[in-house]
Parts: sequence; C-alpha cells; structure tokens
Amino acid sequence: MLKVRSLVGVAAAVIAMPLMSSQAWSAACVSAPVATYTTANFSCNVDGVTFSNFTVTSTGLVTLGNFSPFTLGNEFGLTLNYSSTASGTNLSSDVGWTYSVSGAPSLLADAFAQLTGLVTGTGTATLSEQLLNLQGQTIGSIVLTAPNTSQTITFTPTQSLFVLKDQQNFSGTNGSSFTSQMTNAFSLVPAPIAGAGLPSLLAACGGLLAFARRRRRQQIA
Repeated sequence: MLKVRSLVGVAAAVIAMPLMSSQAWSAACVSAPVATYTTANFSCNVDGVTFSNFTVTSTGLVTLGNFSPFTLGNEFGLTLNYSSTASGTNLSSDVGWTYSVSGAPSLLADAFAQLTGLVTGTGTATLSEQLLNLQGQTIGSIVLTAPNTSQTITFTPTQSLFVLKDQQNFSGTNGSSFTSQMTNAFSLVPAPIAGAGLPSLLAACGGLLAFARRRRRQQIA
C-alpha cells in the first residue's frame, strides 16, 4: 500500500521547485486522461486556482481515467476519476495523488475533499490527505474513513500549497471495496494590497497635508 507518508520524498522534491506565482499563462482545466495532467510542466486552472506538478501512482486492481474540473459553491478544484477494487480475502488497492496548487494573486483559504465509492461487509475505503506549505510543514490534514463522505478544513490563508493524497481500499475477511472518484477543491480570498495598512494611510495623509501647506505659502507669496 502506498500510504501518504511514503510520498513525502516526492513532496520534498516538488516543494524545492518554485510554485507558480501567477496563473495568467495557465489554460483552463479540461476533462483529460491522467497522462495529460502528469506530463512534465503541465498546469491548468479552475476559476483562479492553479494546479501543477501532478503525480498519480497506484497498486492493486486500479484503472485510471480522467481528471475533470470541479466547482461547488466557492470551491474550485479537480476530480480524479478511476476504478479501484479490492474484492476477495484481505486484498487491497491503492491510489496516490500529489500536486502543487496556487491561488496567486489571491490566497487559498480552505481545502475540500470528497470520496465516492461503495463497500460491503468488512470492506473499507479511506482517504488521507496532507497539505504542506513552502517550508515543507504540514498546515492541515483531511481524513475520510468511508466513501461518499466529504470534509472541509480551513487554515491561515496562503498563496501556494503542496498536497499529498492517498486513497486505500481493503476487502477484509468477508467484504469488498470499490471507489471511483477523489475530489479536491479550494476557496480563495483576496490577497492584502501592499501599502494598504494604517501606517501607509497616515503617511499618505501627511504627504497631502505637506502639499497643501506648500500650495498655501505659494498663494500668499
């Protein structure tokens, strides 16, 4: 099984790469095979949220399909469509998905994750996710312990993140597990405007006052 922690080496390598500071040159995300998204230097955006540096790995009985744009309210992201099955006695299948995400020039404010599938008997389907900042520190995590569930977490708004996802199916001794979709989406908040704080406002007022005094002296002269 893959497990998210086994993907930390991938995370370290990607975090060392500069994340995109602007999505202006990135085309809109479209429904396309996984191979399209995992091509070197590929990136795309969904309503201002830019995705890049994709990797998708799998073990067991897994068939990868397409990535598709996803929108739910103010959450914008991607859905990975696939077929992952564990059926028999103590059998498992696993899908790992990592990527970089940026909200530039806005900030990412929360993360939404959703898992679709079906389990019977002793079968289980779980999803674990870690969100890392540019320093490689985990700033949030999501854990779904059953299919057809979702979770949203918030964090201090940040421009860029690296995301590690691991989805595991297990049949147990007398059951089965099937999953077909993983979704991740993010909401945006405006980035602070440089120089818009109180000190800058006071400085601007002081400049206007000085200008008015000069104009008044010139008129008296």
